[in-house]
Amino acid sequence: MMKRLLILSLCLTWTSSAQEAPSKNVRFLPLGELPPFKQIIGTDRRKQGEHPKGSMPPEGTVLMTEPGEGTPLGLRLKTFTKSLKIKASAKGVEIYEGGKVAGEPWFKSRFPAQKQALFVLCKDNATMTWEKPQVKVLPEDVRSFPLGTIRLANLSDRGVAVIIGDEKAFAVKAGEVVLKPMKAGEVLVKLAVKDAGGAWRTILQNNLTMSKKGRMHAFFYKAQTKDAKKTPVKFFSKLEGV
Repeated sequence: MMKRLLILSLCLTWTSSAQEAPSKNVRFLPLGELPPFKQIIGTDRRKQGEHPKGSMPPEGTVLMTEPGEGTPLGLRLKTFTKSLKIKASAKGVEIYEGGKVAGEPWFKSRFPAQKQALFVLCKDNATMTWEKPQVKVLPEDVRSFPLGTIRLANLSDRGVAVIIGDEKAFAVKAGEVVLKPMKAGEVLVKLAVKDAGGAWRTILQNNLTMSKKGRMHAFFYKAQTKDAKKTPVKFFSKLEGV
């Protein structure tokens, strides 16, 4: 009898574990530029004025890691957050303002299909504010993003032509993600976009340094500064690995 109960208990434990959805490991990267510096001249000193609402990611952000519980996120432009684990019971990815999980989330998304995912955030291309940011979710596992490759994700509203070293030019359409092999060492990368007349115009020529055991993140996003007419698309890259 005791043997049967033990077997039944083990079966129930296995069934419960099998049915429990796995947790997700996520991190975030907000892209953009600082708003124009604004000084306030007081009686005894000058100080920086507050940024207009929606011009920057909110302060005091918290990622809900399980129902009612959160972990400080600390979103900073062009800076990857640390990887955080979200339990399946959270049922989604939610970021809150004000330092706690309360009220309506500032950002909300479904769970990524991948166990490891990067959420790339930037201003909405239409409203150009951070109040409802647009997002691109990218897998982080080595199979999806192997060593020795560059991954180009286009969050802008126009296509970008890319030349990597001596390779042929290729296009990364708006909203598209392209994965390409990249040799170790210093590699010249050229970027171009179409002007109002439909001609391709170079917006960047820069050397990127790739390591033998690294992988290169690369992103395009809509320019938000005064030189947007001259350079409508901004570029950000980051090497990870040894």
